[in-house]
Amino acid sequence: MSDLLISALQRADNETPINGGRLPGAAAPAPAEDSDTASVTTPAVAHGEVARASQSANAKKIRAMRETLELRTATAGYHRELALLQRDRSRLDVLSANEERLERRAAQRVRGLSRRHDVATAVAAARLDGRERRAERQLAHTELTDQVWQRRALARRRRLLDPTSRLASLQRTHVGVSLVLMAVAVAGIAWTSVGVHDALVGPDGTPLAYIVEPLFSLPLLVIMTLHARAAQWGRTFPARENQTRIRLLEAILLLATMAINASPVLPVLGTWQNVTTLLAHLAPPVLIVVAIVLQPLAAAFLATILEEAHVEVTDAGPHRLASDTVDTLTLVTKVRAAIASGQLEPWGDTALPSVEAIRRYFGCEKRRAQGVHDALKLLTNGHHTGGASSAEAPA
Repeated sequence: MSDLLISALQRADNETPINGGRLPGAAAPAPAEDSDTASVTTPAVAHGEVARASQSANAKKIRAMRETLELRTATAGYHRELALLQRDRSRLDVLSANEERLERRAAQRVRGLSRRHDVATAVAAARLDGRERRAERQLAHTELTDQVWQRRALARRRRLLDPTSRLASLQRTHVGVSLVLMAVAVAGIAWTSVGVHDALVGPDGTPLAYIVEPLFSLPLLVIMTLHARAAQWGRTFPARENQTRIRLLEAILLLATMAINASPVLPVLGTWQNVTTLLAHLAPPVLIVVAIVLQPLAAAFLATILEEAHVEVTDAGPHRLASDTVDTLTLVTKVRAAIASGQLEPWGDTALPSVEAIRRYFGCEKRRAQGVHDALKLLTNGHHTGGASSAEAPA
């Protein structure tokens, strides 16, 4: 529509004179031939001026319309460009000054967070490395400790399985028990010696009073030692014909020791104080009695174990049998003796002790106990077979 309007305006512009001039192609006015015709042409001239004025007014209107049209065309182009610009999303990426400040602050905060994250990561890595090193040290220490305890356990196992080591341990126990009981007896004698000395002559009296109480206690120690040595050798002290006299002597010495110690605090013989004081004076003699009773019992028990303990034979001596065979036969003899004495009971209907019972009784290895059990079965079966053959021979 605008193109048609522009074409019409251009045609009208070509036909319209500008500033009273005639456009090319228009008919020129005829020249005046004479004065007589001037009056005749005057109305025509007036009509032409009116026409030119009308054309000038039309030209102004056309120019005004053209300017309006150009303005509208320019406005329409502006609107089209504005619409295209509004539809362009890139204009939204343009940041304002406030947004630039916010973006800068955000970037600074992000960089700060990144730095703190890097520092925290480095610190965590360092701490993790430290924990790993500590864990490695702890594991190494634990492994070393386990190795030490393993070696101790293996050494103890070897000592438990080795008959010689078991005998040595038993002997150490025997010596330790004897020393402890002897120390208890000596301590009791020393305690009672001081008490008797103070009761007889007072704390500042003559030192000779200290030997009064040992005169009664030392014979008890001698009797205790004899009991222990007799038990070690499998004997009985005293002999049967002297038992009554020794028992009476022990009772007299013990009662005398208790009377000497308790007399200073008894109501009739001395000054009564309280029950605690009386028990304190009676305790040392009682400890001496305990040591005297336990010493022979412990010695007899340990001596029996030492006597019955089995030691593997390493040298068969003059025998033509191997050392293992000699050792097995020795154990077979001891097992039969233990069965006869009731220390080993038969297992089930086999009339023989079990392998585990043999192992526990002699403290030997299971392999050795199995060999002894097999030898006992062979000897038992051979005995029955031989007995049956002997019974059938006369027939």
